[in-house]
Amino acid sequence: MPTENRNWFFHLGPDETKASPLLMFLSTVFVGILLISNVLANHMLQIFLWTADAGALAFPITYIVSDILSEVYGYKWSRRVAWTSLATNALFALLVRLAVALPQPKWYNGSYFAAALGNSWRIVAASLVAYWAGDLADDRVFRRMKRGSKTIKGFALRALASSFAGHLIDTTLFCILAFAPVIESGSVPWNELPGMVVAGVCIKFAYECSVMPITWRIAKAVKKHEDTHNGNE
Repeated sequence: MPTENRNWFFHLGPDETKASPLLMFLSTVFVGILLISNVLANHMLQIFLWTADAGALAFPITYIVSDILSEVYGYKWSRRVAWTSLATNALFALLVRLAVALPQPKWYNGSYFAAALGNSWRIVAASLVAYWAGDLADDRVFRRMKRGSKTIKGFALRALASSFAGHLIDTTLFCILAFAPVIESGSVPWNELPGMVVAGVCIKFAYECSVMPITWRIAKAVKKHEDTHNGNE
């Protein structure tokens, strides 16, 4: 790696946009939604004949925001936000484990908290690995399809193609790591896992397809705002 890129996480390159209030807002939304999806993943849903974790209700938003970040602010900003989110989720899992392990008052029944979030360490650990791989694939596909383009033209195709690749990798890894019956807590039967993967990918991709007109308008508005803010117009 070139010397000037070794500290890319903390230092902006000459072609990068500085952190604007809008970028900070999108980054905060990204981190918050990933946390929410990992909490929801402790709950199971029945989708016709398939099982899906409730995290699928919120998780696609992270890919939508990731695509907007990549489109408007560039690959490095998208990776910064992703790594920050993963670190925040790791801290969340650690604090939940610590809270469950620490002594509790005799009058307090902590079994409900433990039952609801006690498996979060496995959910978050699976999320860290799966999201890293899935979001990396999403960003790489998006960046390759965007190469040479300075406009938002083709954003919808880039966003959907990259998100499908990301969802396929992420959902497969997440379902196996988070729910495979290798331990009793939070396990899903092996015969349910393939359907769970299919249901998860279909729900997430259908979600993104349905909101793509809105996503495209948001990305266009964000890009226009930042171009005006930075004097590029």
